Amino acid sequence: MATFGIASNANKQKITIRDVEKLTRDIGVDLPEHHKEEWRELIASVQDSIDIVQALPDYVPEVDLQRFPRENVHRPEKSVNPGNAWAWRATIEGDSEGPLKGVTFCLKDNICVKDVPMLVGTDVFTDYIPDVDATVVTRILEAGGTIEGKAVCENLSLCAASFSAATGPVENPFAKGYTSGGSSSGCGSLVGAGIVDAGIGGDQGGSIRFPASYCGLVGMKPTWGLVPWTGMMTHDPVMDTTGPMTKGVALNAKVLQAIAGRDGIDDRQFAAPLPDELPNYSESLYQGVKGLKIGILKEGFQFETTLDPRVREKVLEAANLFQTLGAEVIEISVPLHSVAGHIVNCALRPAAAQQAYLGKACGRRGVSSTKYATLSSWMNDTADSKHMFSASKFSLLSGQWIWSQHPTLYGKAMNLYRRLQDEYSEALGKVDVLIMPTTPYVAKTHPPTNADPVEQMEKSRGVAINTVAFNASGHPAMNLPIGMLPAVDGDHTSEEIRLPVGMQIVGAMFQEQKMYRVAAAWEHEFDWQKL
Repeated sequence: MATFGIASNANKQKITIRDVEKLTRDIGVDLPEHHKEEWRELIASVQDSIDIVQALPDYVPEVDLQRFPRENVHRPEKSVNPGNAWAWRATIEGDSEGPLKGVTFCLKDNICVKDVPMLVGTDVFTDYIPDVDATVVTRILEAGGTIEGKAVCENLSLCAASFSAATGPVENPFAKGYTSGGSSSGCGSLVGAGIVDAGIGGDQGGSIRFPASYCGLVGMKPTWGLVPWTGMMTHDPVMDTTGPMTKGVALNAKVLQAIAGRDGIDDRQFAAPLPDELPNYSESLYQGVKGLKIGILKEGFQFETTLDPRVREKVLEAANLFQTLGAEVIEISVPLHSVAGHIVNCALRPAAAQQAYLGKACGRRGVSSTKYATLSSWMNDTADSKHMFSASKFSLLSGQWIWSQHPTLYGKAMNLYRRLQDEYSEALGKVDVLIMPTTPYVAKTHPPTNADPVEQMEKSRGVAINTVAFNASGHPAMNLPIGMLPAVDGDHTSEEIRLPVGMQIVGAMFQEQKMYRVAAAWEHEFDWQKL
């Protein structure tokens, strides 16, 4: 790769022998003393390339602000911010006609909307204003939808409960003081309360499905790569998935139809169809489940130290109701599911540490927000760890621990991601869908404001036992509300407060249409709020 040249005199002056010595010392490379001057000149030659590229204009998708103007952009006052769920308000009207005409949306605040500030749940930085629209934003507007604003995202998208955002706790629409789930917490609260019709969440371990489970919503994490992540903030591109959150299955299918398909930018989408090649997701909604095989994933019900036995029984009861609709319900086993969370821990944490916190993202094609990467990196001059939430610190520290002590572990975990994909796919060759609880318990209360790190993270301990595996494998997974249970706070059960229970439906790769068929059949026959 002979792309170096002779360094300019100006750049030779910029780089000193001391710079070279520090660089080699930091990475543990020894250079003979008599070669250091040569290495100074070689490194200086790279600075010429840096100067040229820095001077070039960036290349990001253009936004048609005349067609889709941003109006009334503001941070709402507390008195007009129900559930504390809005991060920013802004009205963006879509086209006058389209399949989403009349549908109102909130967007998780890790989704770029040009000229609308983005908080990403943190106060590490407060002045980031995207210069692009995410592809999902453009597609919603082109389909006639109306965007009402940005919904609170938990702190840097790294909390499964709804108390970590710098703007304060987000409330569950069924009970104040209880979590709405994270990290798409604002979407869960706003859609659950009926303030908007639909939300677009982001899911890197369960962050669509947690709030959907806690707030009684249909939440779809599509097949990895089906919906473009272009213009959204990442932790690990291998896990990134975005999808719709709605109160019912039919609208969920309609929204997915509008936002799915390759955009020609996001390299996660190499296997995804183009938008005009998608199946009609709404076509199967009224076909019923007669003749289908519903697989009860054995291991998904066996996390005895985490899974609330009431949730276990409620989901099993809901799954067995498929028999009354003409489906066959059988138990199926994927033993590796029981340790999937441990596999993900050894890959997601080191990946997030490097990409999300240290600004070392590489190896991808797509749209990169260079300003966001600079602001969010803990290597920049303005970084202040006092603003770093405990879950973020844990991810950074544990990720760096893995890199420093077990540098080959990430690669092994990625190999095991393929094994997970193969074993789930094998199971889904025997049944049409897999069933298990989405979250192992109903929504919990927020921790006290002075809670220590362990107490904070205890509120969502084990929540991803059944969800994160399908981010790793890439399979589509959705939450369907199937009942209500009394709230539990410690050893106390609050009979007067009843909270939703979610059932997770997992399908084969790119088989969202069949999942909607299964979910719609159950939803049509049973009223989950009475079960």
